[in-house]
Amino acid sequence: MRLYDELSDWWPLMSPPADYAEEAAGIARLLDPGRSGRRLRVLELGAGGGHLAWHLKHGFEMTLVDCAPRMLDLSRRLNPDCRHVPGDMRSLRLDERFDAVLIFDAISHMEGLDDLKAALATARAHLVPGGVGVFCPDATIECFAPQTSQGGSDAGGRGMRYMEWVRMGSDGASCETDIVYLLRAADGRVLVAHDHARFGLFPRALWCAALDEAGFEAVSVETQAGRDVFTARAR
Repeated sequence: MRLYDELSDWWPLMSPPADYAEEAAGIARLLDPGRSGRRLRVLELGAGGGHLAWHLKHGFEMTLVDCAPRMLDLSRRLNPDCRHVPGDMRSLRLDERFDAVLIFDAISHMEGLDDLKAALATARAHLVPGGVGVFCPDATIECFAPQTSQGGSDAGGRGMRYMEWVRMGSDGASCETDIVYLLRAADGRVLVAHDHARFGLFPRALWCAALDEAGFEAVSVETQAGRDVFTARAR
């Protein structure tokens, strides 16, 4: 997406870090369900601009991975106290293990089942036995609904507004989104840009089967902010 590349500087205005507080609190509970009292080591795959980690880093030792260099640069500026690693969640292999692995909405970029399985295999490969995996797709088949949304914010003399249209893909196994951005630069110029993306859309049963195949057990599903969140432990 252009938003993760040449338009990445506008990301903090589209989705400000402060907006993630409620979701981060729910994710933190899942990452440490036993409330161990330890500062657990967490690997976040597809961390993007680091907005979720901005909250989680206060309770966890975060290692942040993303394949988009400009998004990782945003996160480095926001989270200079976190470790950052460039990499693709489908193929990354670090020679270390973590207490928990998190893939937030970036998992939705896995368009096909093979991509999803590869990402889950990466998560399992980086977990200690019994470690927790938390996966937060934008939607499953069961909870997907077409929608139109809008938003944006102003900061630092700049402003942006967007309108997003999300709909089911023609194959019935994906969703497509088109986004129009209005971008007001600090010098007063207003630019218009368009973005398009396609996201994988899988049923809950397929998610559970893929997690089992990747080496997870004790899979649970709960709804947070209208989305299915999958939690599992590494066998």
